[in-house]
Amino acid sequence: MFIVFEGIDGSGKTSQVKKLGKYLSKEYDVVLTKEPTAGVIGKLIKNILAGKEQVDPKTLALLFTADRYEHLKNEVIPALNEEKIVICDRYYYSTLVYQMAQGVDETWIKELNKYALVPNVTFFLDIQPDIALERTNQTDIFETKEFLNKIYDQYWAYNLIRINANRTKEEIANEIIEVTELMMVLKK
Repeated sequence: MFIVFEGIDGSGKTSQVKKLGKYLSKEYDVVLTKEPTAGVIGKLIKNILAGKEQVDPKTLALLFTADRYEHLKNEVIPALNEEKIVICDRYYYSTLVYQMAQGVDETWIKELNKYALVPNVTFFLDIQPDIALERTNQTDIFETKEFLNKIYDQYWAYNLIRINANRTKEEIANEIIEVTELMMVLKK
């Protein structure tokens, strides 16, 4: 099973990935992963996001797509083939909404990512940008109120499983676990 967490910066994705991973690892082999990855392309992306390098938004979309290809080939698909559960912090929709918010054409991004594996479940941690900004260190070029508002609005265009992230970490985790268990039953 391939499970993805999406949301704006500061929504709690990383915490919830870890909580779900810990819960599921009691019964299953679980792989926790994220995008951008720790690979060569992912490291370059992280430098760009930190403001150390600058590239055109289309170039950044291409880099994210290349990183995703390597991620799928080297980590996600092999783990799924070994019947492990893969839980990913950010994936396709992050590239879509963040690059669209920078003016990159949606159709072009979708075409670039047409090979991307479709997750079994994609959670969107729904939190207001003002609250999310209070939770971040604001070290990323995208961590501004104006930009997060754009991204937040973009996420609403897609049919993702919305989780109210304005609650305690435990309440959020409990809802995610319930939905995941239901999806696992339905998948069988």
